[in-house]
Amino acid sequence: MDKRRDGPVLNFGSREDLSAPLVVNCSGFVDANYNHINVNPTGRLDYYLIYLVSGKIDFLEGDSKVELSRGDLIIYPPKTPYRYSCIASSENVRFYWAHFTGSEVEEVLNKYKLSLFPHVHKISISNHIDTRFKALFDGFALNDSFRDSDLSALLDRLLIEIGRVLSTKGTGVGRLHKSVRYLNEHFNESIKTTELAKMENMCMTTFNLHFKKYVGTTPTKYIITLRMQLAVDLLLNSDLSIQEISSRCGYNDYNFFTKVFKGELGITPTLYRKSYKQ
Repeated sequence: MDKRRDGPVLNFGSREDLSAPLVVNCSGFVDANYNHINVNPTGRLDYYLIYLVSGKIDFLEGDSKVELSRGDLIIYPPKTPYRYSCIASSENVRFYWAHFTGSEVEEVLNKYKLSLFPHVHKISISNHIDTRFKALFDGFALNDSFRDSDLSALLDRLLIEIGRVLSTKGTGVGRLHKSVRYLNEHFNESIKTTELAKMENMCMTTFNLHFKKYVGTTPTKYIITLRMQLAVDLLLNSDLSIQEISSRCGYNDYNFFTKVFKGELGITPTLYRKSYKQ
């Protein structure tokens, strides 16, 4: 079944608008379980940002190929032809995208040290960037006189967050991208903190200190947060039993799962589903 999904979109198409420092033309999210090719022989009139969440995208750049993998981000410049292949093999191709323009885009990108394609920003998966995109989507729904200004501010916050994540690369805390990426991919499996520390070539004390500084919480708490996010999604968007959800979230003990869920959200999984599922 075709699972391609686009998020909120403003139907402004490809345009250059210099009436404000930052202008959001459109934005969305794609979830595709099939291979496909996107081609624009003349390029767009605005900037094209892609943040890949899963799968693989290959951009053809002259005679060479630029590969995007999970957690990579590119910003395509205006009026530049592009051709890229979305490759869905073991997992769907899922990515956020945004088209934007404005009179100060170049200055803003330079300020946040964001380079244009063919440079690929190796970000890994960031929940903060995910949150910024979703806030941008919410801004589309407010069809009032404040929307354009709101979207401009939300785009600026998104670009700031991208720049902030990139600024940690090469520092002591920035080296944690291996363990953070592993946690995002395997959070519902049995994970030992000692194994995460080995990934970063750190002792346990150093790893725990850097992880809390970089992520804002402990590895154990981070795992719980990811598991609870999955649990909420399955409770609201599936008909799986609580026992099955518990197992998918990495808890073989149903009673312990219920205890953790209630501790985090203040309500049992059963009552949460009854209260919030449409």
